[in-house]
Amino acid sequence: MIKYRKILMLLLFFFTAFTLFCDDLVLVGTEDRNNDGKPDRWIYSKPDDGFIIKTDTTFDGKVDHILEIDNMGNKMYEEMDFNHDGIMDNFYYYSRGVLVRQEIDSNFDGSIDVWIHLDEGVYIVRIERDTNHDGEVDFVKAYR
Repeated sequence: MIKYRKILMLLLFFFTAFTLFCDDLVLVGTEDRNNDGKPDRWIYSKPDDGFIIKTDTTFDGKVDHILEIDNMGNKMYEEMDFNHDGIMDNFYYYSRGVLVRQEIDSNFDGSIDVWIHLDEGVYIVRIERDTNHDGEVDFVKAYR
């Protein structure tokens, strides 16, 4: 995490002025983490605030992890493709860098069917599920 913060803070200073006048993401860097000559991590500057980092964690040419962070290095949003089919299936929402909700497509059909609400990033407050996959929550378990 410290490595990311240092890289991102450096990139922030160099590209802040440029991105103020852009409407789209700006590619500010790439990494080749397995030294095969092809990038597997792409770092984009957002014109309004922060960065988006897209990563191919399995080195198969497909992005399977996306992380959005603010200018201070706090996570804002994250998504992952756990079964590596090219479709993101786990989504994480943060408030000031603390995880507040996770959404999961547990059967990999492209629709969210599990919602986990958290307190302080670790304590489960409530779980909601769409057990019959009709798009409606039909199971709720509250822990507080």
